[in-house]
Amino acid sequence: KQKFSGHGGVGIMKIRFAFTGHQHYGNDNDAKWNCFAIAEIPVGSTAGKHKHENTDEIFYILEGKATIIIDSKKSKIRKGDIILTKIGSTHDIVGVKKKLKFIVIEIFRK
Repeated sequence: KQKFSGHGGVGIMKIRFAFTGHQHYGNDNDAKWNCFAIAEIPVGSTAGKHKHENTDEIFYILEGKATIIIDSKKSKIRKGDIILTKIGSTHDIVGVKKKLKFIVIEIFRK
């Protein structure tokens, strides 16, 4: 696992990438994706407000409770939720009430 302060967020996030270098690209006939990982944000930490210029980002929440902010709109998230952040949207994860564990997938659009 790698530990880092995600995108300038508060505290430490943990992330485990599925592939060395955390990047994999399909061939020209496949959808292209940039990241497939499992991340954890402990209580008191945040992801850090940021924007993806080239990828859509999908989260599947495995456990925990928090708030996600997408383009200034706040939504509560919990186990079983699937969240899509489209290219160009600004987003952050804050208000972690119970350690958040989730799958992260970033996909380049054709």
